[in-house]
Amino acid sequence: MLWIAIVLIALAIIVMYLAIPGGRLWKQYLTDVKSSLTETNRQRSIQSIFTEDYVAELPTLLRQHIINGGYMGKPFMDNMLIYFHNTKFRMSAGKKPIKIKFMQVNFANRPDRHAFLTGRIAGIPLQAKDSVLDGFGSMTGVLAKQFQLFRSTGAEMDQGQLITALADAVYMPSLFLQEYVSWTVVDSCTVEGEISWKGVTAKGRFTFDNNGNIIRFDTNDRYMDENGKGSSLVPWYVTYSDYKEQNGYFQPGSVSVNWMLPDGDDTYFVSDHIDVQYSIDEAIL
Repeated sequence: MLWIAIVLIALAIIVMYLAIPGGRLWKQYLTDVKSSLTETNRQRSIQSIFTEDYVAELPTLLRQHIINGGYMGKPFMDNMLIYFHNTKFRMSAGKKPIKIKFMQVNFANRPDRHAFLTGRIAGIPLQAKDSVLDGFGSMTGVLAKQFQLFRSTGAEMDQGQLITALADAVYMPSLFLQEYVSWTVVDSCTVEGEISWKGVTAKGRFTFDNNGNIIRFDTNDRYMDENGKGSSLVPWYVTYSDYKEQNGYFQPGSVSVNWMLPDGDDTYFVSDHIDVQYSIDEAIL
């Protein structure tokens, strides 16, 4: 009977451990975010608000997106914390989507981006950290907060994370105004952005609706990672829809992220409840 009690106690401890938030990957995530906060706080923008003069050199479509979003006259954001609620995520094409919690912190003075995912596979906790820190991109997945499923780094990851930071700027238009981003007007509803940092450059195109709202981002410069087993360039796009007023801004309420594969598009990330906070500090995490 004693051994049964020991087993039950051990199982209870394991269950409690798995249920408690945190773990080594989460601690590393917080360390990375703190590093970005510390560095970018030293470079806080002198510009305190969005003004007509400040956005004057942007393409007309980008200016209209800023105006529509209610950013004019509002504080110039140095960073943003964004939560994606009610989110479904597919690990790879053909896999069944799982429900996840997803958050990320993006920065403007340099294109750092730190995302953290939590979910469950067969009841076992899954965590993933997806980030770029001063040009160094990485993606790490951990099962049961202990067992590393994959870790990807290298030039392909650096480039993929950089172009993702540009796509995220739909919610953080202060990035549109940074010196490391340049713009080319393609046509009456499309603007191409080029983002460059630490010797890495990538391009993507924003598509706008008739009201000047961004509805799509496309790039051919993002590598699809095969869970740490390799990567290849695959057309990638994000759609933004269901614009609504939230926290004083007019922003997309729904997002989908997609790969364009030979057998058809793979929509691997969908969220329809998005919460954004600007210019955060470490205490809010």
